[in-house]
Amino acid sequence: MPKLYYASPRDLPTITPYSGAKGRVLQTDNATVVVFDLEPKMIIETHKHEVEQFGVVVKGSLAMIIAGEQRILTPGDTYRIPPGSAHALRVFEEPTQIIDIYSPARGDLFPSSA
Repeated sequence: MPKLYYASPRDLPTITPYSGAKGRVLQTDNATVVVFDLEPKMIIETHKHEVEQFGVVVKGSLAMIIAGEQRILTPGDTYRIPPGSAHALRVFEEPTQIIDIYSPARGDLFPSSA
């Protein structure tokens, strides 16, 4: 992946890890940033990973569960998911955008080129 100092959304690779979730990825040596556009009423089932995840809601609203604690999040709200913590989300009635930051960088978002 090229080292980008600046990037427009069109320059970033995209991922679709879940139906209804499209992410634009900025990968660095020490962190991964994903700007996710989430479709209305989409659900991401409970899962976990071994990196810290934190983020902010840019637009729309969703219900998020982290380690059994649920909150409704709206624009400007932030969240932190410790490594290994179970988490899930459900988007409400409108398109929603969140920015997720993972640290250390996630190496599992793209297929490895062999």
